[in-house]
Amino acid sequence: MYSNIILPTRWSRFTCFCRSLSSIEGQKLPQSSKSSDGISPPPRIQRGPTDILQALASTVGPDPTAAHYKYHDDPYLIPLSNYRKRAYALSAEAGRKAAAWIRDEHAELFTTREWDPPGKTKTPYFNADPKIDAFTPRPIYNDESTVTEEDLKHTIQNALLEDSVKVFQLLGGIDGVADYNLKLSFLQLLCFYNEKEPDSMEWLEERWFSANTRDRHAATWKLGGLADKIFASLEQKTSEAYCTIIQGMAKHYQAKRAHMLCQEAIEQGIPLSTSTFNGLLGCIGFLKEGTSLRVEALKQLLAQMEEQGLTPNEETLTSCLRSISAWGGGKILQQLAQQIIIEFRKLGIQPGLSAYYYLLCLYCKERGPRIDILSIILTDLEKREKLIPQDVTDTNFFITAMGVCSDHLQNINLAERLHALLMKGDNYKLVGDAYKESIYYRHFVTVACRHASFERTTQLLDTLVPNVYVPEPTVMEEIIKTLEVAGAGDRLAQAWSQLVVFGIANRTKLVERLLQAMCNCYEYQSDDIKAKIRNAASDIIKYGQLTDEEIQNANKQDRRSPQQKLSADAMANIVALCSDVKEKSEPDWDTVSEALNRLKRNEAAGVPSKPQVLADMAQTAASMGKLGIAATALKYLAECGFEEAMPASVQTLGVILNRPQQDVETMLQQRGDLERTLHPSALAVLDAYYLAKSGGTSRDAASSTSSESDNESSTSDDE
Repeated sequence: MYSNIILPTRWSRFTCFCRSLSSIEGQKLPQSSKSSDGISPPPRIQRGPTDILQALASTVGPDPTAAHYKYHDDPYLIPLSNYRKRAYALSAEAGRKAAAWIRDEHAELFTTREWDPPGKTKTPYFNADPKIDAFTPRPIYNDESTVTEEDLKHTIQNALLEDSVKVFQLLGGIDGVADYNLKLSFLQLLCFYNEKEPDSMEWLEERWFSANTRDRHAATWKLGGLADKIFASLEQKTSEAYCTIIQGMAKHYQAKRAHMLCQEAIEQGIPLSTSTFNGLLGCIGFLKEGTSLRVEALKQLLAQMEEQGLTPNEETLTSCLRSISAWGGGKILQQLAQQIIIEFRKLGIQPGLSAYYYLLCLYCKERGPRIDILSIILTDLEKREKLIPQDVTDTNFFITAMGVCSDHLQNINLAERLHALLMKGDNYKLVGDAYKESIYYRHFVTVACRHASFERTTQLLDTLVPNVYVPEPTVMEEIIKTLEVAGAGDRLAQAWSQLVVFGIANRTKLVERLLQAMCNCYEYQSDDIKAKIRNAASDIIKYGQLTDEEIQNANKQDRRSPQQKLSADAMANIVALCSDVKEKSEPDWDTVSEALNRLKRNEAAGVPSKPQVLADMAQTAASMGKLGIAATALKYLAECGFEEAMPASVQTLGVILNRPQQDVETMLQQRGDLERTLHPSALAVLDAYYLAKSGGTSRDAASSTSSESDNESSTSDDE
């Protein structure tokens, strides 16, 4: 009964299944190169999971004005100063470190899943789906742990040095581990890291922003350590054992001991690897003293490689140049380096980025002669389709080459060629970490400001600053000089806001240099740009003003580091800029008054080098009706003892009284009558005149004159 209903349904499903199979067969590419109809489709290309995204990204190209991917793409959250970039990256990494700490300290919380069914077996570390070894808690080994050789293999494979040493000791030490290959693997781990726990590769930002940017070139090998004991305990010292211990000693600059073991292996007929000789070539400077002895040792090692039948590689060339560049400079070493490169090129070995880096260190010394070897290097690298990194020091090439363009050769054309090579393909990965990237752009912006055209420099700054590169104070000073020479008043006004955003607005010398540049090119600007410059000057004097409560708190916290003050020249520049207005009601006069008050209260360092600026401003202020500002400026000049104070006072009184200068000088001889008729504000100008003339105010001078007349009258009466 029911079969009449079910069979048609099954038959329809079977028909659909056959149709789907036929469609799939039609979509398959033929295996042969030719088909029956003459159409030859191309062979199938295996695609990766991100190939489509990379193809789409290549059509757009990189956006240099965009923030780094590790920052939020939000204009309110993107850090725009070096300090904020560092703090942002390290704080994000601190969160990851906190999560790792919880994972390691509370490993019991991550062994099983609490939501597993009751009947399911809870196997530690294997219930996660999918299982990710990097996220699983590390096992903890102590004196009570029961371990096997499998645990030692696990710790060695994961480069857990401290755990490997602990497990090795729990297994009984040298006598407890019988497996020769396992003991050799443990020896390789000890030699590679010199029995010191390596830095975690997880914390990328911490390594990028680390202050320790240079490797220590010193003999740091632990003599008589666990590695030496394991090597001595090996009954049969094979080629791998000798290569391991020699490379470890050479890597950590124990050159004499490594050389002795090398000669011992050669005498016993034990073959050594090319990497072993490469390590020995890199530490010849610790083996011999003097250039001639080191050159002979280098040639001897290369001859021994030939006797061993070993073929050198690119690492051999890099090791030779690394040693030669560390020995100093001079034509002898330069000719030796050239000879080595020629011989290696005959073998078909081309220098890599590390080799060229050491070549630049050898030729382009700071105080040496100017040698243009960089153009030859760039010509060779530009011919290559792709730069493949081979050594850790490959990331030193671009920053060193840009430093050569900036300081040694001072050539903007080479700098642009180098930058074009860096931006080609995936070469930007070779720029290095954040610290090296900052050094690279520091040199690039500096050489552009000094030797490039103004249009090219501004284009470069608009592209790089601030998302890719935030200029340091020294580089910002170079930018200000460039803008000053070009008379770019608009960009100079914007430079102040950039100083605030970059977090370097508290550098007084830099701010003073900016004010000087504004004053030098102010008169050549249009009215709207002049207004922007005056606004920037007003913001400069207002920046960093603290309330009385904040000042008291700052003094309580640290009384030994007083806040740096702007110089008197900077205040005079602010006065000169802000006094160039046409209306009495302009708010810039408040800025002028604040600058004069700071000068009067000795809140500015030194005295103005151009007092005539204040004298001219006093006449301008008097003509605008700002008599208090004029009197303050003239009194300050008189108190400082500037000779410009007296003529400036006379001219200012002439402006106030609307009288010629000769009439004012005649009126000044009649002090009593003049004091009774002057306005109080004009009287302050008169006080400044007498202060500059006699060192006291007009009232003091009048009282001294009356006392002298009284004395004269009394003397005549007595006579």
